[in-house]
Amino acid sequence: MAPENGEKAAPERYVGSLLLPLVILMLAGVCFVQTLDFPGGDDVGPAAVPYLWMAFTGIFCVVLMVQAATRRGKPDPVPGKVGFVILFVAWLVVYLAAIDAIGYFVSSFVFLVGSMYVLTYRNHVVIFSVAAGWVVFAYYVFAQFLFIPLPVGPLLRPILE
Repeated sequence: MAPENGEKAAPERYVGSLLLPLVILMLAGVCFVQTLDFPGGDDVGPAAVPYLWMAFTGIFCVVLMVQAATRRGKPDPVPGKVGFVILFVAWLVVYLAAIDAIGYFVSSFVFLVGSMYVLTYRNHVVIFSVAAGWVVFAYYVFAQFLFIPLPVGPLLRPILE
């Protein structure tokens, strides 16, 4: 139950709010270590965008952890379907593996459509519009404008290369 009359929830109600940003911060650290192998130079290189993402992620995670430690943020919700979370993490792992196998654009489209459907969103026009819009946006911004090579995959290779 939510605290009433300005009371703060028990500290154990903030464990998840503390652990989740901590885990995300650790994953950002793993990504940082991986970027150490990127080619460097005086100009903005391939690690610039990941460094920006990691910096913003780090800042937001620290803010969330401070809120959880001081019990100023929202307390953790009542535990729900842990199996669903595990299945969604497995779905994310499948998506990440599919990027190399079938390409970023096709796998992202399928991942977005599948994720929105599993998360009980049922407006098919919006689902397909968002997924297609993201793929088109990613292609033009990352591949065409920023010249960041994304895995194309065998299905789109004849069209895009």
